[in-house]
Amino acid sequence: MMGFKRSVLVVLSAMLISMTAYGGLLVNQARTEYYGVCSTLTGFPGLLQLAGMLQGGTCKTLPGGTLCNAGGSCTVNSHAGKCKNVSLPGGTPVCSCLATVSTP
Repeated sequence: MMGFKRSVLVVLSAMLISMTAYGGLLVNQARTEYYGVCSTLTGFPGLLQLAGMLQGGTCKTLPGGTLCNAGGSCTVNSHAGKCKNVSLPGGTPVCSCLATVSTP
């Protein structure tokens, strides 16, 4: 009987560790995918945005809240960039600040 309880505990612990790791991967993917977004997001990315876990840009969105003045200057994480309307997976266009990277 003791072996059964131990097996159940090991299986439950492994499931908990796996779910935690998967959740971490989802958060990391969303942070990479939505870096510099200026629009208000919905769903899981919107939840991360409300929690302050996504670094947003300073682009001014046009009325409606999804598109912006493409080509305008902006900043994201203290880096200068340009506003751009980008289409993310799922096809919904959003306003995003793309940081300009200088090469040495």
